[in-house]
Amino acid sequence: MSDRHHQGGDDDRPAIITGLAAESEELARTVAQLNASSSEPKPSKAKASSGRSPRPWCWPRMPHEEKAERLAELADWVREVLFAWPDAPRAILSCWPRHWDVIEELSMLYCAWQTAYTWDGATSSDAAYYLDRLRPSTVERLQIRMRPCSQHHQPDGPPRDDVDIVDRTITELDLLENRG
Repeated sequence: MSDRHHQGGDDDRPAIITGLAAESEELARTVAQLNASSSEPKPSKAKASSGRSPRPWCWPRMPHEEKAERLAELADWVREVLFAWPDAPRAILSCWPRHWDVIEELSMLYCAWQTAYTWDGATSSDAAYYLDRLRPSTVERLQIRMRPCSQHHQPDGPPRDDVDIVDRTITELDLLENRG
């Protein structure tokens, strides 16, 4: 390795370290805010708000009837709130309810929105984080995910099951263990 190349890498280190230190400080402030807000529960106004922030949904464990109700709730939020941002309807195609990975992403974003805007313990930092980080990055990921559907629809296929290859690998490992 040349001295010049090695030196260039060293020149980048202070900037990288400074960036990591700033991120660590921001994370420490966020943790302190979360600890402070969890130790001082506020009176609840909304039925879903009992001092705890909204919980994410676990789609695989939901009964089908609940999935239908939650999907309808999510669709209302997507239409009424998320689509108020011009980038969202361009990125999220109408086939989104046929893609479970997209539903998961939108559910996470909905939960973050509820935390930022409807939870009694919310702060302006929650809204800022939602607006600055979560909403744009989620919409960007969904735009990439749905790109194939813009040419021709590509619905999700059946879930992949790797149990056979995992079983074979475990058997091979067991055989290797027994040989030694």
